[in-house]
Amino acid sequence: MPQVQVRCTVDNCYFWVQDNLCGADTILITTDKAAEKYPESVDAAQTNMIVNEIGETPAQNCRETACKTFFHK
Repeated sequence: MPQVQVRCTVDNCYFWVQDNLCGADTILITTDKAAEKYPESVDAAQTNMIVNEIGETPAQNCRETACKTFFHK
C-alpha cells in the first residue's frame, strides 16, 4: 500500500509533527454522526473495532466528517 502524507494544522495533537504533518500510524476519519457513538480519541485497537462495527459512513461534504485520531498533548 502506498504511504500517504497526512497534513494537519492541529499543533496541540499528540501526533502532530513539524511542518504540519500527522505522525500517527493509523488514522480514523468517520462521519460526525458515527463519531458521536465513540470516545473522543481512539487508539489503534479501538480504531479497528470501530471500523468493523460501523463499516462505511458516507458523507455529503467535509463538514460532516471527524478525525477520531486526535489526542491532546
